[in-house]
Amino acid sequence: MAQFKRIAVVGAGLIGGSILLAAARRGLAGSLACWSRSEKSRGTLRDFGVAEVFDDAAACVRGADLVVVTTPVDTAEETFRAIAPGLSPGAIVTDAGSVKGAILLAARRLPAANPFVGAHPMAGGEKAGAAHAAASLFEGRVCFLTPTGSEDPKALAAVRLFWQELGSVLHETDAAKHDEIVAAISHVPHAAASALMLAVMDQPGFRRFAVGAGLRDTTRVAAGEENLWVGIMLANARHTADGLRALERRAAELRAAVEAADAPALRRLLAEARVARQNLDRSE
Repeated sequence: MAQFKRIAVVGAGLIGGSILLAAARRGLAGSLACWSRSEKSRGTLRDFGVAEVFDDAAACVRGADLVVVTTPVDTAEETFRAIAPGLSPGAIVTDAGSVKGAILLAARRLPAANPFVGAHPMAGGEKAGAAHAAASLFEGRVCFLTPTGSEDPKALAAVRLFWQELGSVLHETDAAKHDEIVAAISHVPHAAASALMLAVMDQPGFRRFAVGAGLRDTTRVAAGEENLWVGIMLANARHTADGLRALERRAAELRAAVEAADAPALRRLLAEARVARQNLDRSE
């Protein structure tokens, strides 16, 4: 039996489109609705054939008992304002934004009758847009929930159930800790990959025809859509800047060892990095 009467997804790109496909496959709602600012995306969503597609955000959420906001972090407040007139009293709102402190502040624009529970699925990729959506995107992926402790327990339970039914592995923490964690494992790596790609391109010996898997693997996320990442990095600026300073320190250590032909120091740094990277592939 469907867990929800109607689920509305607001901002249906890669994440939102994948939510629609996954919810439809699993029969999570009696009906599905969605909105996207982009006409091209709305066309893609219509082709999915799983949800009613709207060109107005407030109309999209009418009658929904669960609303999932998947618009970019820097447009969250605008989105919450836009959907507020259409929300049914008691409708639960969750999101998929990758910076939770800023989203919590923006969620104050929601009516008091609509509980909000922040969420962030660690899923996605460098290819943006609903055209790349997949029903399996969330399976086995961590999804952070960031309850404040003041939510209606029934609303929190409903959001937990929703993300679990999509296949996510839940991890609950507060918004501040979430932003610190995700800066380290996502925002700083993206910034570092971008910096590496720029640095490589600056080298006089750079030849695109000769590029192999090493460069492609280490810079893959730099192919992500820049407008999305500007919003993320600026919304989590303090932690992202701290991480980049750490990167600069480590790069300076490596450079100093190379310039000094200090093989023991270089070996130590490379070994430390090798062990840390190998540990990523080991089960907890």
